[in-house]
Formats: sequence, structure tokens, C-alpha cells
Amino acid sequence: MKKVTLFSGYIIINNALYHDKEALSKIEELLQNTDILEVCSQLNGSFRFVIDTPTNTFFGIDHFGGYSLFYKNFPNFEIIINPNQKSQLSDIQDNQLCSLLASGFCYGDNTLFKNIKECTPGILYSYDKINKTLIKQEWFRIDFSQQKVRKKEELSHLLLSLIPDNFQQSHLALTGGIDSRLLLSLFRKKAAQITAITYGTTNNPDINLAEHIAQHSEIEHLSYYFDKLDLKPYFENEELMKFFSAGFLGRSLPFESDWVVSNILKNSTSWITTGFTSFWLRSPYQDHLPVPDKASLIAKIINTHSQQTLHSSAKFKSIIQENIIESMTHFQMDNFDSDYDRWNVENRQHKYIINSCNNYRQSNIEVFLPLFDKRLMSFLNNTSREQRLEQKIYMDAIISDIFIGNESYLRNIPTTNPKFSNHIKQNKTTAFNWKKQILQLDRNNFNRIFRKPSNPMYGIIQSVLLQSPDFLSLKVQDAFPNIKNTISLLNDLNLTNSAKHLTWLQNKRVVQLNLLGIEIMGFLVDKFDLLLKN
Repeated sequence: MKKVTLFSGYIIINNALYHDKEALSKIEELLQNTDILEVCSQLNGSFRFVIDTPTNTFFGIDHFGGYSLFYKNFPNFEIIINPNQKSQLSDIQDNQLCSLLASGFCYGDNTLFKNIKECTPGILYSYDKINKTLIKQEWFRIDFSQQKVRKKEELSHLLLSLIPDNFQQSHLALTGGIDSRLLLSLFRKKAAQITAITYGTTNNPDINLAEHIAQHSEIEHLSYYFDKLDLKPYFENEELMKFFSAGFLGRSLPFESDWVVSNILKNSTSWITTGFTSFWLRSPYQDHLPVPDKASLIAKIINTHSQQTLHSSAKFKSIIQENIIESMTHFQMDNFDSDYDRWNVENRQHKYIINSCNNYRQSNIEVFLPLFDKRLMSFLNNTSREQRLEQKIYMDAIISDIFIGNESYLRNIPTTNPKFSNHIKQNKTTAFNWKKQILQLDRNNFNRIFRKPSNPMYGIIQSVLLQSPDFLSLKVQDAFPNIKNTISLLNDLNLTNSAKHLTWLQNKRVVQLNLLGIEIMGFLVDKFDLLLKN
């Protein structure tokens, strides 16, 4: 007897979407005649589940990590929705707090808390109730190692099928970018009812482009400017605990922008659709720097994902390296380029997707993520790097087969994305020339975009952290005066490596951090102690 005792999210079967209870019933139907691992391999969507049998408890999350689920296997087995509610100050792990400081998230299946693990996407977990053992079986993997040349028409056909036939109404997170334009076009082709929503700052050109696109599309459009709104009420103490519960969950920073928007949209919609900056889909040129060995792989991950607050010491960097290595224990380590792509999706992308989604779910809004459809991810898993480089095949499919006829205006409206413009002009840059340019890149400039006032998070910092015009030139200890109390708290908790890092960092200038680094500091020194004390 197999019984689904917990299910949250949605699944797509035969191009129809089923949500929560409807999805649970569909899964129970499949389980009647099919092995649980086989059922998992058939599922497409964003979800978490627990299935009980007399001898085992099976549990897991979807193929890309749109939902979070945690478990404890010591001293007793337990499945956990929110680890914050199951942990105390003494449970915090110093090495994972260092990871949070370095990148904004914990690596692998670790959380901040001892003995509490996070489910990895695409893994079926099976707890044997009799022998009290836990087994993991993989049913989906992000793996770009099996590369082949794909036909553009295959991708076009797949893109046109991403919106389920019965999905009729949603808010759409619309920017001036290509991903949200694609989703807009796909919704129009399905004649679905959508309301576009755009958020950011007045300096963000994407808001103006989105308004222009919405006008041409003749759809309702709502714009929210974070540098004009009073955002402080969304971060008062009572609301903060909801925010932590929705986004933090012991494993990465919450997303302030989505928290604000979810509160704005509360009671006005049950669905929001977003492309959510699908990095795995972008395949930017900096991700194609060659990775010849394991040491190069670790160095590349650190340079790309772990440079938010600078590295205070060799000890601090060593902790980050150890955490990264531990997060890859389930990797085959036979293709280091592929391993980098996989690490990016399983860690950085996965953590931030959940934070974004959970903020909306806290307001009873479900998030639909068509660009993380399993069919699309599987297709690009097996597509050559040359075709994925700077989204070549993706752009070709959109321009040639999606933005045509009544949708051609989506191709003609300007964009801030030079890759799209280059494709429109039929740029003849070859993959070989790209590779030559890649080798000459200044890696230290990868994250400078975070400092730009056009970044949506900039308005959050202006409003919530109350930054002054000379904020970036201040010392960290002057910009964040509570840092001394935070250092004292960490020392009291015996979190010495994290305390030493903040002690060193307090004399640096704010400008030496990128924007996410500022977010990390604001979170830790102004909000983290509040979380810990509750």
C-alpha cells in the first residue's frame, strides 16, 4: 500500500497542469501500477512529496529544486518543512555560515544547522523503517557531458508546448528581456488571460521596455518602482519572521524584491509566472572558461560564486573549498566543464529559485516556471556547448519561429540584451572567436553589474538599508554599526571563523563588496540576530 502523505506544488501530465490535491490524486493513480522511482522519472513540474509504505518512507523534490524539503537522520529520522523551527542557536555550523558569508547560500545538501539536510533535486530518498537506513536514487541529473548538435526546429516545437492547455490565468513577471517576452508570446498563443507586472528602479531601462511591450500586447501592466515606494513596512519585526520563514529556511539569503512584490500582489492572484533569470539557459561566455582538472573547477566556482564579501584569510578560503568539495561527492568527476554547469544549477540556481518561490507561496501565490520544464532542461542537457554559447540555438529558435507574424513586434522592440541584437543582425562571430575572447576575460569584473543602480535590488538597499549618497565609500563598520554586536554574538556561539571574517571585514570599504555582498552584510548584522533570537 503506497500512500502520498504530503504533496505541494504542481505537475504537468499530457500537457495539462495539476496543482496540490489534484496533483496528489494523479500521483496516487500512477503509483497503483508503477514503481516509485519510475513514477518520479515521469514527473514534470515543481513539487515536494512524501510517500509512505509499511516498510519505507520515500520523499524528495522535483528535478530542478522549485520546492524545499529537509530531513534529519540523527538522532532520529524526521522530515522537516522549515528547519528554522526545529533548530536552536547551538545547532549553527560555523563552516556553513562561512559559505553563507562568501556566496549568500550553503553548498550542497547542508544547511546552517547540524544534522539537518536539504533534499537535492532529482533524487528519490528512501528511509527503511526497519533497518533505519537511508538510500538515495537518482532519477534526474543536470549533465551537459553528452553533447550533440541539435536542430533549431526541435527546440522551437518544445518552446511552443511549454504552456499547459488548461493554464488560463496568471500574473507574468515582465521585463524588457527575452525570457519574459518569450513567455508573453507563448501565453498569447494559448489565448490565456495574463496581467504583466514589472518591478525595479526608475533607473532600470527594462521597466520602460516592459511598459512598451505591454502596450503593444494590449494587456494590463503594473509597474512598481522600489526607489519610490516606502518598503520599510514590509520589513518590520513582525513581518521579518514571515520573511525568514518564506525565504531563508536555514540555507540561503531571502530575496527582498520578491518578498515586496508577493505582498503587493497578495489577494489579487493565485499564480505568478516567471522565467526567474534561468542561468542554466543562458550559458554565458564566462562560464566557458576551460576547466581541465578538479583544482581548476574549485577555483572557478570560488571566483564566480564565492566572492561576495572578499576572503579574509587562507583559513576562510580553505573552509569554502572544503564545503564545495563536499557538495560534489555525488558527482562523477569525469567531465569538469559539465560538473561546473551542474554545480551552478544544483547550488546557486536551486537555492535562489526556492527563495524567490517561497516568498510568493507565503502569500498563497503559486509560481509557474515554464523555462525549468524537464523536457526543456533535458533537451539542453544534450545540446553542444557551441550551440548553447551565449544562447545561440535559443535565440535562433525564438527569432525564427516564435517572434513571427502577430508576435514580430517582440523582435522589433529594442532590448538591453546585446546577444539578442547580435542575433537579429545575424552576427557572424564564430565559436572559435568566442573562445579566444574568453581566455582574455578579466574574471575580477564578472560581478560588477551588481553595483549598477539599474539593478532591481539597488532600490531595496536604498529603502531598507537607508543608504546615504556616500554609502559605498563608508567603512563596513560605519555603514553597518550593528556589526560589533553580531561579531560578539558569533563569538558567544563559538562560531569563531565567521566572527574572525566579520572582524576583518569591518574595516573594508562598502565599495569593495558587490551588491549581493551588501545584501549579505545587511542581513547578517541587522536581521540575523533577530532570527537567531526567535
